[in-house]
Amino acid sequence: MKSSLPTTKQISAWQDERAALLHCACKSVQTRINHGERKRKAFRRVAKYHSGRAFKCDPKRRLSLSEETLRRAFARWKQSGELPSAFRIHYQPRRPAIPALVLVRFTNFCAGQQLPSLKAAWKIFSARGGSFGRGQHASKPLKISYGQLRYHFPAIDFYLFQTQLKVIQAAEIMLGKLRLNVVADIRRRLPDRLPRRRVKRENDFQI
Repeated sequence: MKSSLPTTKQISAWQDERAALLHCACKSVQTRINHGERKRKAFRRVAKYHSGRAFKCDPKRRLSLSEETLRRAFARWKQSGELPSAFRIHYQPRRPAIPALVLVRFTNFCAGQQLPSLKAAWKIFSARGGSFGRGQHASKPLKISYGQLRYHFPAIDFYLFQTQLKVIQAAEIMLGKLRLNVVADIRRRLPDRLPRRRVKRENDFQI
């Protein structure tokens, strides 16, 4: 199963193209102003020209650029030395929603038994007492949604576990059949118990 979350490469490409478009728009505004055009008119025309333009890296995404947004972008562009890097978005790192211990326990849970789906596995696991490592009497029980799990636990790992469990189960069945066949062959060739050895009695002439 493929994750619907964008990759780092996709985010980087979108950021770079957005920065380039805003940089181009700001340069157009500066050129118009240098040629004597009024600032208000320059911002309005350039914003109207660039707004709605589709991104090459992601045609479904379009640049939304109003006159006011362009004014703010222009001010930032000036302050940063008229460089495209002024418009690169800096994402704050997401605060971890799941302790590592919980994911380790969930990993062991998934690797130890066959389960129909990742969602079903999480439902069963999260319903168990003490699965989250805080005890049943914690004042603030840890709440973790299935979506938060998917962000930190790739579904492909779950299905790899399930595939290997099926392989192990099939191997155990084959091993059991082989053992029974070997035992049956041994019993067919040999008796379960050896016959008792008879000892010949000898005459004793002692008085």
